[in-house]
Amino acid sequence: MFTISAVDWIVIAAYMLGMVAIGVFSGKKLKGYEDHILSGRQVPTHYLAPGLLTTQIGAGSIIGFVGLSYSIGYSGGWWIISNIVTFIVLGLIGAKPLREAIGSKTLPEWFGNRYNDQSRLFTSVTIAIAELAFTAAQIVGGGLLFATLLGWDPKIGILVFSVINVAYTVLGGLWAVFITDFVQMFVMFAGVTALIAVGIMDTGGLTNLINVSPDGYFNLLKDGQISTVIAQILYAIPAIFCSFDIIQKIMSAKSPQVARNSCYWAALGVVFFAVTMPLIGIIGYQILGPNVDNPEMITPLLIGTILPIGLKGLAISAVLATLMSSSSACLIAASSVITNDIFKYFVNFEKYDQKRKLNINIWLTLILGVVCWAIASFYDKAMGNMELAWTALSCGAFIPLMAGLLWKKASATGAIASMLTGAVTGFVWLFNGNPLGWRPIIPAYIVGIIVIVALSLIFPSKKTQATATASEAV
Repeated sequence: MFTISAVDWIVIAAYMLGMVAIGVFSGKKLKGYEDHILSGRQVPTHYLAPGLLTTQIGAGSIIGFVGLSYSIGYSGGWWIISNIVTFIVLGLIGAKPLREAIGSKTLPEWFGNRYNDQSRLFTSVTIAIAELAFTAAQIVGGGLLFATLLGWDPKIGILVFSVINVAYTVLGGLWAVFITDFVQMFVMFAGVTALIAVGIMDTGGLTNLINVSPDGYFNLLKDGQISTVIAQILYAIPAIFCSFDIIQKIMSAKSPQVARNSCYWAALGVVFFAVTMPLIGIIGYQILGPNVDNPEMITPLLIGTILPIGLKGLAISAVLATLMSSSSACLIAASSVITNDIFKYFVNFEKYDQKRKLNINIWLTLILGVVCWAIASFYDKAMGNMELAWTALSCGAFIPLMAGLLWKKASATGAIASMLTGAVTGFVWLFNGNPLGWRPIIPAYIVGIIVIVALSLIFPSKKTQATATASEAV
């Protein structure tokens, strides 16, 4: 537990209350269902780019990969670096056609329009489970931050984090997520910069830090690591394409060009975190020593150890911002998929007017927020379930998604067969301990490509890619 001054508490409280106030303000923009889940498709670049950036830079970056860099140096930050590539690829291939698909409000609906209803069901169920688990993971990170810095019981920290995060997401929908992301981006930049600046000064300057760090800590690549780097990039690309919390924001862009340009700006923003996150880990190694019990707590431990009054509150707010931006995006993504793509199997949701749809989505977002709080507090197998859902989604859906965007002859029969065989291959590979050291996505993609190409040629679809584009949707 560290001493938090009154000034720091004021900074933290101002940040938290500011997030709720934004939710209240954003709620006034909501006139219907699509305003809550897509911001009326009117989001400009200056909101969309920060939204993409802050959603992607979550607990994995500021907690997990800082801890990895504490152990091995800059080469531990390749997951963050790979996101530069993924945003560029998303801008080049996916952003424009996904935004042009105005007949689709969600990624599963796009699958349904491009292929068939079975592909929509598969992606909607796996996305909903994965997004809820991701939300719970970010909430756990927030609780651990409070526990480490303030000495709170982790469950109290989880509750406080959940209340703030769920409140502004429920009240303002995706508009609140975008506006808070915009603010949180600057909070993140300021807090991380403060932590780096003070840390470098405390270690005697950057030159001294480089000289006293273990050999290889400032090397971007270590011997024999090139295959790992390639695997990271290959894993990161489907991770971003299959993450509806990202794709939902793409679909909310004011225009296809705004969607594409925002991806490029987000890639530029990732550069900042690719430089700073590993550096925080290295600074932690020098200041806290090589024997920290839990390296994933390096960031909060550094905040509590080296930052002065005022900056400590700013840095805590920056970490909270990182976690809240990701968890709010995942929460609204889950509720959107459930109302738009899963409810249709139980009620005639499309016949409801916009106001009734809006109210249902608001209440569902609140209920799911409570569920995620409960998962984070009491269900220790949540991360295991998330891995299973993510394996099914990434191994099953990515190849049909790419084929649907790039190959007009991709058929519904080929797509659903590719989904099922890809997912099964991924599960078999995962449960057998990843033979050959390959992640499940590699054999799953090999099988998925063969299946979708072969069956699409043998069983051509009545639907074409144009079904999912604006020209045919109108």
